[in-house]
Amino acid sequence: MYKIFIKSFLLILCFNSIYCQETVVNKESYESRFKAPELVYPDNMPFIKEKIWGDEGLFKKFNIGPDNRIEELKLRRKMLQAHQWLGLTTLLGLAYQYQVGKELYDGNDNDYWDSHYDRHKAMGYLTYATYMTTASLSIFSPPARVYNDSFNSIKIHRFLAGIHFTAMVAQPFLAKNAVKNGKKYNELMDLHLKAGTAAFFALSLDALSISFLK
Repeated sequence: MYKIFIKSFLLILCFNSIYCQETVVNKESYESRFKAPELVYPDNMPFIKEKIWGDEGLFKKFNIGPDNRIEELKLRRKMLQAHQWLGLTTLLGLAYQYQVGKELYDGNDNDYWDSHYDRHKAMGYLTYATYMTTASLSIFSPPARVYNDSFNSIKIHRFLAGIHFTAMVAQPFLAKNAVKNGKKYNELMDLHLKAGTAAFFALSLDALSISFLK
C-alpha cells in the first residue's frame, strides 16, 4: 500500500512542479524585480550569505562572481532553478532508496538482499551527491534582493531543509559504522533507516510547501 501511495504522491508532485506558478524562483522574481544598477545587499540577509557574498565576503576577496548586483540576481535565479529541478531528481532517488531500504531492513528474503543490496548502496552514493549539489546551489547562490521577515513558505522551506540536511549527513556515517561495529549493527542500521525516513518525508513536505503555499 505504501508503494502505491509514494508513487501517486511523486506523480502529483512532478506534475505540480511543472505547471504550478508559485515556485521559489517565481516568488522571488515577483518580489525582486530590479531596475537600477545601484542595488545593494539587504540589511537582513542570512549570515552565510554575508560571509560568502557580502562586501567583506569570501567571493569579494577572491573576485569570484559577477561584477554587479543585477548580474548576481540573474545568476541567483539560474542557480535556484537548477536547485529546484535537481531537488526533484533527488527526491525521486530518495523515494527509491526509502522503498528498497525498508524492504532490506524488514525482509528476510536472501534473494532480494543479493539482488538489491549493491544497487541500494550505489544509489545511496548517487542521491547523496545530487542532494549535496542541490544544497550547494542554494547555499552559494547570491543573496536575494529582499528577505521577508514574515512567516511564509520560504521560512518553512528553511526549517525543513535543516531536518533533511541533518538526516542526509547522518545516513552514510551510520551505515558505515554499522558495518564496522558488529555489536551495534542492528541499533545503527535502525538509526540509518530512521534517518532515511526523516530525510525522505522532510524533503517531500519541503517540496509540497514550496509548491502549494504562498
